[in-house]
Amino acid sequence: MNWHDWQDALLEAIADPAQQAPAAAWGLSPAGLAVYRNNYRVGLIEALAHSHPVCRELVGDDFFTALAREYVKTHASLSGNLHRYGADFSDFIAGFEPCRELPYLADVARLEWAVHRSYYAEDGEPLAAAELAAAPQARWGELVFAALPHVALCPANAPAVSIWLAHRERGPLEGILQRAPEPALVHRIEGDVQVRALSAADYAFHAALFGGQALAEAAEQALAQDAEFDLQTALLGLFQPPLLASFHLSTDA
Repeated sequence: MNWHDWQDALLEAIADPAQQAPAAAWGLSPAGLAVYRNNYRVGLIEALAHSHPVCRELVGDDFFTALAREYVKTHASLSGNLHRYGADFSDFIAGFEPCRELPYLADVARLEWAVHRSYYAEDGEPLAAAELAAAPQARWGELVFAALPHVALCPANAPAVSIWLAHRERGPLEGILQRAPEPALVHRIEGDVQVRALSAADYAFHAALFGGQALAEAAEQALAQDAEFDLQTALLGLFQPPLLASFHLSTDA
């Protein structure tokens, strides 16, 4: 076994305790391998605590550590960058039996992950509204947009934005849990991540648009949610603040 294969095999053994090959296969004692595995797990748990501080505050340190430990058992890190670890944490929470009595927790985790990824996302050159002049106005319904790397949408069945803001600003939670669901738009302005709750119509519009549907189709999705949806205001909101990176016409090759 060459050096690179040995490294790969050792890393897999550390990340996957289910592997039964003896520690001696990597020149380690069982105790030594156990130390590496423990440090690996602790690092992943700390990474989750860093990216989900509100979730940790909501359930307390002990519960969060136990929750994170269970997640780590079945979710190895796929990147050397720990800022990328935890993408499926909200889905895990949604299906984790001890969290059944905390139905809002998965939505808060999903929002925190979007905030975390937005903060670390690469920069992009924003699309200026004046650039739309390159497309004939009669064909604007065919416009297909691409969002900037730091822009994300979060579906929700709970008032996740209000819960997140209350904990971030050390405000009371009283009455918040009874509010309507709050899907969110997440983006970054000059290094500061912004979170905004969206109406059902606005969420449908952004989800369709960022999902690759043409402008006319996105508007139809929004109008199906609210007949009074204001397309002009929604379009302005795509540029102030800037959320878009590029556009093309859906009928273009």
